[in-house]
Amino acid sequence: METVVVLGADKDLGQSVVHALLQDGSFTVRAAVQDTGSPLAQQLQQAGSQIVAVNFKSASGLQEALKGAQKCFASTTTDFTDIDALKNEIHQGYLIADACKQHGLKHVVFQGGHHVHRRYGFPARHMDAKACVNDYMNEISLPKTELILPFLYESFLTTFKPKPAGPNFYKLDIPAGETPLDAISVKHVGLIASVLLKNSHKWIGKSCPLSAERLTVDQYAATLNEHLQPRQFKDSRISVRMFVENYNGAGGEDLGNMFEFWKKGAQKTNVALTHTLCPETQRFSQWVSENKDLIINRLEQHPL
Repeated sequence: METVVVLGADKDLGQSVVHALLQDGSFTVRAAVQDTGSPLAQQLQQAGSQIVAVNFKSASGLQEALKGAQKCFASTTTDFTDIDALKNEIHQGYLIADACKQHGLKHVVFQGGHHVHRRYGFPARHMDAKACVNDYMNEISLPKTELILPFLYESFLTTFKPKPAGPNFYKLDIPAGETPLDAISVKHVGLIASVLLKNSHKWIGKSCPLSAERLTVDQYAATLNEHLQPRQFKDSRISVRMFVENYNGAGGEDLGNMFEFWKKGAQKTNVALTHTLCPETQRFSQWVSENKDLIINRLEQHPL
Protein backbone atom coordinates (compact mmCIF):
# COMPACT_ATOMS: atom_id res chain seq x y z
CA MET A 1 0.00 0.00 0.00
CA GLU A 2 1.37 3.40 -0.97
CA THR A 3 2.05 6.03 1.69
CA VAL A 4 0.65 9.55 1.30
CA VAL A 5 2.14 12.30 3.44
CA VAL A 6 -0.14 15.21 4.32
CA LEU A 7 2.02 18.24 5.04
CA GLY A 8 0.17 20.70 7.25
CA ALA A 9 -2.23 18.15 8.71
CA ASP A 10 -2.73 20.47 11.69
CA LYS A 11 -4.54 23.00 9.46
CA ASP A 12 -8.20 22.68 8.42
CA LEU A 13 -7.36 21.81 4.82
CA GLY A 14 -4.77 19.22 5.80
CA GLN A 15 -7.14 17.64 8.32
CA SER A 16 -9.78 17.37 5.62
CA VAL A 17 -7.34 15.56 3.32
CA VAL A 18 -6.26 13.16 6.09
CA HIS A 19 -9.85 12.22 6.91
CA ALA A 20 -10.74 11.78 3.23
CA LEU A 21 -7.75 9.49 2.63
CA LEU A 22 -8.52 7.43 5.74
CA GLN A 23 -12.16 7.17 4.69
CA ASP A 24 -11.10 5.90 1.27
CA GLY A 25 -8.72 3.31 2.69
CA SER A 26 -6.47 3.00 -0.38
CA PHE A 27 -3.35 4.47 1.27
CA THR A 28 -1.26 4.45 4.39
CA VAL A 29 -1.73 8.01 5.65
CA ARG A 30 1.05 9.94 7.36
CA ALA A 31 -0.04 13.21 8.95
CA ALA A 32 2.82 15.68 9.30
CA VAL A 33 2.17 18.12 12.15
CA GLN A 34 4.25 20.66 14.05
CA ASP A 35 3.24 19.35 17.49
CA THR A 36 2.94 15.57 17.73
CA GLY A 37 1.69 15.86 21.31
CA SER A 38 -1.29 18.07 20.50
CA PRO A 39 -4.87 16.85 21.00
CA LEU A 40 -5.39 17.16 17.24
CA ALA A 41 -2.40 14.92 16.49
CA GLN A 42 -3.76 12.35 18.94
CA GLN A 43 -7.18 12.50 17.26
CA LEU A 44 -5.63 11.92 13.83
CA GLN A 45 -3.63 9.00 15.20
CA GLN A 46 -6.73 7.47 16.77
CA ALA A 47 -8.50 7.84 13.42
CA GLY A 48 -5.83 5.65 11.84
CA SER A 49 -3.12 8.00 10.61
CA GLN A 50 0.59 7.79 11.29
CA ILE A 51 1.86 10.95 13.00
CA VAL A 52 5.22 12.57 12.27
CA ALA A 53 6.76 15.89 13.25
CA VAL A 54 7.56 18.43 10.54
CA ASN A 55 9.44 21.72 10.52
CA PHE A 56 8.90 23.90 7.47
CA LYS A 57 11.83 26.22 8.24
CA SER A 58 14.60 23.84 7.19
CA ALA A 59 15.17 21.07 4.66
CA SER A 60 16.07 18.64 7.43
CA GLY A 61 12.72 19.32 9.08
CA LEU A 62 10.96 17.67 6.12
CA GLN A 63 13.15 14.59 5.74
CA GLU A 64 11.53 12.33 8.32
CA ALA A 65 8.04 13.20 7.14
CA LEU A 66 8.73 12.27 3.51
CA LYS A 67 11.04 9.29 4.01
CA GLY A 68 9.69 6.21 2.20
CA ALA A 69 6.53 7.96 0.98
CA GLN A 70 5.22 7.79 -2.59
CA LYS A 71 2.76 10.69 -2.68
CA CYS A 72 2.08 13.94 -0.87
CA PHE A 73 -0.50 16.64 -0.30
CA ALA A 74 1.04 20.02 0.46
CA SER A 75 -0.21 23.50 1.27
CA THR A 76 1.90 26.41 2.44
CA THR A 77 0.78 28.75 5.21
CA THR A 78 0.62 32.54 5.10
CA ASP A 79 1.56 34.33 8.31
CA PHE A 80 0.19 37.83 7.74
CA THR A 81 1.79 39.01 11.00
CA ASP A 82 5.24 38.31 9.51
CA ILE A 83 6.77 41.36 7.83
CA ASP A 84 8.34 38.98 5.30
CA ALA A 85 5.20 36.87 4.86
CA LEU A 86 5.51 36.55 1.07
CA LYS A 87 9.22 35.72 1.08
CA ASN A 88 8.93 33.21 3.91
CA GLU A 89 5.93 31.40 2.44
CA ILE A 90 7.73 31.09 -0.90
CA HIS A 91 10.81 29.77 0.93
CA GLN A 92 8.62 27.23 2.74
CA GLY A 93 7.18 26.10 -0.60
CA TYR A 94 10.58 25.79 -2.24
CA LEU A 95 11.79 23.60 0.65
CA ILE A 96 8.74 21.37 0.22
CA ALA A 97 9.23 21.15 -3.55
CA ASP A 98 12.94 20.31 -3.26
CA ALA A 99 12.32 17.71 -0.55
CA CYS A 100 9.57 16.02 -2.60
CA LYS A 101 11.89 15.95 -5.62
CA GLN A 102 14.79 14.61 -3.56
CA HIS A 103 12.66 11.79 -2.16
CA GLY A 104 11.39 10.85 -5.61
CA LEU A 105 7.71 11.29 -4.85
CA LYS A 106 5.52 10.07 -7.68
CA HIS A 107 2.71 12.61 -7.22
CA VAL A 108 2.23 15.84 -5.26
CA VAL A 109 -1.12 17.59 -4.94
CA PHE A 110 -0.42 21.23 -4.11
CA GLN A 111 -2.69 24.14 -3.23
CA GLY A 112 -1.61 26.73 -5.77
CA GLY A 113 -2.83 30.23 -6.47
CA HIS A 114 -3.00 33.08 -8.96
CA HIS A 115 -0.38 35.75 -9.67
CA VAL A 116 -2.46 38.68 -8.46
CA HIS A 117 0.38 41.18 -8.04
CA ARG A 118 2.09 40.23 -11.29
CA ARG A 119 -1.15 40.56 -13.22
CA TYR A 120 -2.76 43.63 -11.65
CA GLY A 121 -0.09 45.35 -9.58
CA PHE A 122 -1.73 44.95 -6.17
CA PRO A 123 -0.58 42.32 -3.65
CA ALA A 124 -2.49 39.36 -2.31
CA ARG A 125 0.42 37.68 -0.61
CA HIS A 126 -1.36 34.44 0.27
CA MET A 127 -2.19 33.94 -3.42
CA ASP A 128 1.01 35.36 -4.91
CA ALA A 129 3.24 33.11 -2.79
CA LYS A 130 1.39 29.94 -3.77
CA ALA A 131 1.54 30.93 -7.44
CA CYS A 132 5.32 31.38 -7.20
CA VAL A 133 5.74 28.00 -5.50
CA ASN A 134 3.59 26.33 -8.15
CA ASP A 135 5.79 27.88 -10.86
CA TYR A 136 8.90 26.53 -9.15
CA MET A 137 7.40 23.04 -8.92
CA ASN A 138 6.83 23.22 -12.67
CA GLU A 139 10.41 24.39 -13.25
CA ILE A 140 11.89 21.39 -11.43
CA SER A 141 9.45 19.01 -13.18
CA LEU A 142 7.81 17.80 -10.00
CA PRO A 143 4.94 15.41 -10.85
CA LYS A 144 2.16 17.60 -9.52
CA THR A 145 -1.50 18.51 -9.65
CA GLU A 146 -2.43 22.05 -8.68
CA LEU A 147 -5.59 22.74 -6.69
CA ILE A 148 -6.89 26.30 -6.79
CA LEU A 149 -9.43 27.05 -4.08
CA PRO A 150 -12.21 29.64 -4.08
CA PHE A 151 -13.90 31.17 -1.03
CA LEU A 152 -14.58 28.50 1.60
CA TYR A 153 -18.01 28.01 3.16
CA GLU A 154 -16.25 27.62 6.51
CA SER A 155 -15.12 31.26 6.25
CA PHE A 156 -18.69 32.15 7.30
CA LEU A 157 -17.75 30.60 10.66
CA THR A 158 -14.47 32.48 11.10
CA THR A 159 -12.98 35.43 9.20
CA PHE A 160 -16.25 36.35 7.45
CA LYS A 161 -18.67 35.46 10.21
CA PRO A 162 -21.87 37.53 9.83
CA LYS A 163 -21.78 40.56 12.10
CA PRO A 164 -24.66 41.43 14.46
CA ALA A 165 -26.56 44.51 13.28
CA GLY A 166 -29.67 44.35 15.49
CA PRO A 167 -31.90 41.72 17.14
CA ASN A 168 -31.72 38.57 14.98
CA PHE A 169 -30.21 40.65 12.19
CA TYR A 170 -26.76 40.16 10.68
CA LYS A 171 -24.78 41.74 7.89
CA LEU A 172 -22.28 40.07 5.58
CA ASP A 173 -19.15 42.20 5.21
CA ILE A 174 -17.92 40.54 2.03
CA PRO A 175 -16.67 43.09 -0.54
CA ALA A 176 -17.67 41.24 -3.70
CA GLY A 177 -20.37 43.64 -4.88
CA GLU A 178 -22.60 42.09 -7.53
CA THR A 179 -19.90 39.66 -8.64
CA PRO A 180 -20.86 36.00 -8.11
CA LEU A 181 -18.44 34.41 -5.67
CA ASP A 182 -17.22 30.84 -6.18
CA ALA A 183 -17.14 28.76 -3.02
CA ILE A 184 -16.78 25.22 -1.67
CA SER A 185 -16.56 23.38 1.66
CA VAL A 186 -13.08 22.46 2.88
CA LYS A 187 -14.42 18.95 3.55
CA HIS A 188 -15.02 18.40 -0.13
CA VAL A 189 -11.63 19.79 -1.09
CA GLY A 190 -10.20 16.94 0.99
CA LEU A 191 -12.32 14.40 -0.86
CA ILE A 192 -11.20 15.82 -4.21
CA ALA A 193 -7.53 15.68 -3.18
CA SER A 194 -8.04 12.01 -2.31
CA VAL A 195 -9.55 11.33 -5.76
CA LEU A 196 -6.61 13.04 -7.48
CA LEU A 197 -4.05 11.04 -5.50
CA LYS A 198 -5.86 7.80 -6.36
CA ASN A 199 -5.88 8.67 -10.06
CA SER A 200 -2.42 10.17 -10.49
CA HIS A 201 -2.07 9.04 -14.12
CA LYS A 202 -5.03 11.23 -15.09
CA TRP A 203 -4.14 14.34 -13.12
CA ILE A 204 -0.36 14.86 -13.03
CA GLY A 205 0.49 18.07 -14.86
CA LYS A 206 -3.00 19.50 -14.57
CA SER A 207 -4.64 22.32 -12.63
CA CYS A 208 -8.03 21.96 -10.93
CA PRO A 209 -9.73 25.30 -10.17
CA LEU A 210 -12.50 24.22 -7.81
CA SER A 211 -15.97 25.59 -7.14
CA ALA A 212 -19.10 23.94 -5.78
CA GLU A 213 -21.25 26.83 -6.95
CA ARG A 214 -21.19 30.53 -7.75
CA LEU A 215 -23.50 32.93 -5.87
CA THR A 216 -23.66 36.65 -5.20
CA VAL A 217 -23.38 37.82 -1.60
CA ASP A 218 -27.12 38.60 -1.77
CA GLN A 219 -27.76 34.97 -2.69
CA TYR A 220 -25.56 33.68 0.13
CA ALA A 221 -27.56 35.91 2.50
CA ALA A 222 -30.87 34.63 1.08
CA THR A 223 -29.74 31.05 1.65
CA LEU A 224 -28.85 31.80 5.27
CA ASN A 225 -32.26 33.50 5.69
CA GLU A 226 -34.01 30.41 4.38
CA HIS A 227 -32.35 27.99 6.79
CA LEU A 228 -31.68 30.06 9.91
CA GLN A 229 -35.01 31.77 10.61
CA PRO A 230 -35.93 33.92 12.45
CA ARG A 231 -32.43 35.31 11.89
CA GLN A 232 -32.09 37.62 8.91
CA PHE A 233 -28.95 38.22 6.88
CA LYS A 234 -28.13 40.97 4.42
CA ASP A 235 -25.24 41.98 2.18
CA SER A 236 -23.73 45.10 3.77
CA ARG A 237 -22.52 46.26 0.33
CA ILE A 238 -19.18 47.08 1.86
CA SER A 239 -16.53 48.36 -0.55
CA VAL A 240 -13.07 46.83 -0.72
CA ARG A 241 -11.64 50.08 0.65
CA MET A 242 -13.99 50.09 3.67
CA PHE A 243 -13.40 46.38 4.23
CA VAL A 244 -9.64 46.97 4.43
CA GLU A 245 -10.06 49.98 6.74
CA ASN A 246 -12.42 48.10 9.08
CA TYR A 247 -10.56 44.78 9.06
CA ASN A 248 -9.47 43.74 12.53
CA GLY A 249 -6.11 42.02 12.21
CA ALA A 250 -3.20 41.50 9.85
CA GLY A 251 -3.73 40.74 6.18
CA GLY A 252 -6.73 42.98 5.56
CA GLU A 253 -5.22 44.53 2.44
CA ASP A 254 -4.37 41.10 1.04
CA LEU A 255 -7.91 39.83 1.59
CA GLY A 256 -9.37 43.00 0.11
CA ASN A 257 -7.17 42.61 -2.95
CA MET A 258 -8.26 38.98 -3.24
CA PHE A 259 -11.84 40.19 -3.65
CA GLU A 260 -10.71 42.89 -6.07
CA PHE A 261 -9.09 40.14 -8.13
CA TRP A 262 -12.22 38.00 -8.02
CA LYS A 263 -14.40 40.99 -8.96
CA LYS A 264 -12.37 41.35 -12.13
CA GLY A 265 -13.55 37.88 -13.13
CA ALA A 266 -9.96 36.73 -13.24
CA GLN A 267 -10.46 33.45 -11.38
CA LYS A 268 -11.74 30.86 -13.81
CA THR A 269 -13.22 27.95 -11.86
CA ASN A 270 -14.80 24.75 -13.06
CA VAL A 271 -18.04 23.85 -11.28
CA ALA A 272 -18.72 20.87 -13.56
CA LEU A 273 -15.23 19.41 -13.00
CA THR A 274 -15.59 19.85 -9.24
CA HIS A 275 -18.85 17.88 -9.12
CA THR A 276 -17.43 15.22 -11.45
CA LEU A 277 -14.42 14.72 -9.19
CA CYS A 278 -16.61 14.60 -6.08
CA PRO A 279 -20.33 13.96 -6.64
CA GLU A 280 -20.88 14.50 -2.88
CA THR A 281 -19.79 18.13 -3.24
CA GLN A 282 -22.45 20.23 -1.51
CA ARG A 283 -24.00 23.40 -2.80
CA PHE A 284 -24.19 26.15 -0.20
CA SER A 285 -27.82 25.44 0.69
CA GLN A 286 -26.98 21.80 1.49
CA TRP A 287 -23.98 22.82 3.57
CA VAL A 288 -25.99 25.35 5.60
CA SER A 289 -28.77 22.83 6.19
CA GLU A 290 -26.29 20.19 7.38
CA ASN A 291 -24.33 22.62 9.58
CA LYS A 292 -27.23 24.69 10.92
CA ASP A 293 -26.49 24.06 14.61
CA LEU A 294 -22.79 24.80 14.19
CA ILE A 295 -23.51 28.08 12.38
CA ILE A 296 -26.00 29.20 15.04
CA ASN A 297 -23.51 28.32 17.77
CA ARG A 298 -20.81 30.43 16.09
CA LEU A 299 -23.20 33.34 15.59
CA GLU A 300 -24.02 33.34 19.28
CA GLN A 301 -20.37 33.47 20.29
CA HIS A 302 -18.73 36.84 20.85
CA PRO A 303 -17.65 38.57 17.63
CA LEU A 304 -14.15 37.76 16.43
